[in-house]
Amino acid sequence: MTPLRDYEEQRTADNDSIVSFLQSHYYNYDDYANAASTEHVEFTIDSLINNPDKTPMIDQVVEQEVKIKNADGSYISHTMYVIPDVRQGVGDSPSFADEAYVTYKGMFLDGYSFDSNDQPLWFSGLSTVRGFYELLPYIERGTWEVDTNGRVTFDGFGTAVVIMPSALGYYGSSSAPRQYAPLIFAVELYTFKTADHDGDSVPTVDEDIDGNHHFSDDVDDTDGDGTPNYLDTDDDGDGILTIDEYDVDDDGILDDSNSDGTPDYLDPNS
Repeated sequence: MTPLRDYEEQRTADNDSIVSFLQSHYYNYDDYANAASTEHVEFTIDSLINNPDKTPMIDQVVEQEVKIKNADGSYISHTMYVIPDVRQGVGDSPSFADEAYVTYKGMFLDGYSFDSNDQPLWFSGLSTVRGFYELLPYIERGTWEVDTNGRVTFDGFGTAVVIMPSALGYYGSSSAPRQYAPLIFAVELYTFKTADHDGDSVPTVDEDIDGNHHFSDDVDDTDGDGTPNYLDTDDDGDGILTIDEYDVDDDGILDDSNSDGTPDYLDPNS
């Protein structure tokens, strides 16, 4: 098996390619500005060479640093570039860990689309490539209504775009559509629901104890049983299910029966 490329070297190469792309290309922002609030718009890109009056994407992005774990357990930071207001939605936004009902288009920097779906699908944030679910908090959902025939229509859904280095995509995976390729994802968010992967009443995003968007760190396995909290129905290993310790009286305040500052569901001594 061919060993994976060095993350740091690949990060530099990817970032150079992305910045050059952003400086020399624009996207079809006029189509989004002129579209009806119920209309799906296909994201496209083009070169500025023949369209010098268009706004380059480099002027529209914000940067987010995302940490990838090395084989030795250390972390290396990668920069992804987000266009958050391609089309602003009317609702709130999910966390990176939530379940999202979306349409999307995946592309390489040369414009080739390797995957797309213009009919909404449910995705669990953590089941997609890293850059895809890190994009979710940048998108606002729409509203919906159900007609007398049970058909659902959506209005006011938001769109955002991420341009990511290969480490936040498929990197050197043998199943990658193209190995070591930076990716573009344009995502429309229709609605979402708060994820709770283990059904213990604790939102998945809150089971990332250190807040670094990785769920397999030692700190994210409170009882050290080898199952991270977001998949563990008894987070502190005290024999009492998390759902029976989290917020028993449903007052919105985490239960801490011994007042030691650690909530009962993470405290085996409660």
